[in-house]
Amino acid sequence: MNARLLPWAAMALIVLGLAVRSALPVKVVSVSGEVTEPETAGGGPEIRLGPVQMRELHDDGSWNRLEADGAVYAYASRTLIAGNVTVFLGDGAKLSGTTVLAPQATWDLDGKSIGLPEGCRLTREGGWRGRLSAATLDLARSVMRVPGPARIEGPGISVEGKELAWRWDEGKITLESPISRILPGTRPGRKG
Repeated sequence: MNARLLPWAAMALIVLGLAVRSALPVKVVSVSGEVTEPETAGGGPEIRLGPVQMRELHDDGSWNRLEADGAVYAYASRTLIAGNVTVFLGDGAKLSGTTVLAPQATWDLDGKSIGLPEGCRLTREGGWRGRLSAATLDLARSVMRVPGPARIEGPGISVEGKELAWRWDEGKITLESPISRILPGTRPGRKG
């Protein structure tokens, strides 16, 4: 099966499951308290999901994965809007081990990008972490772009700047107006 058809097949299974579930008799239970509606994806038919996991599979065996507490899938625009999101980048690839945490994400399945409008936190194997303003993950090019302020910390170093471009498959980061400082106790490149 073509890897590009997997998201469509997964959505078809979800819709089929929801259709079967709605045909079964249901007992109604009263719930006290205020229930808030999840955000809508805007215009057209929507599929509302509870806990969700989406994977984008690549021909080389690697994948990007998004997990969220809840999501709304807009069928017409092929967009998934999710809350309380964890994105795992490049799992199965040479430089895997990157995790992005965000309060909200919008995954454009046709544009192959994930928007993080409220910013995010980033962790990477080897002790790297970052706090970033609003960002976009370009999944087709394996690059994260942050037009606003960004702060990255690694073993023995801290760097702040703006206009971050991070190519996670190559392990390269570029930043405009960088200000860096060596953290006390450890220095990069020195052992002992």
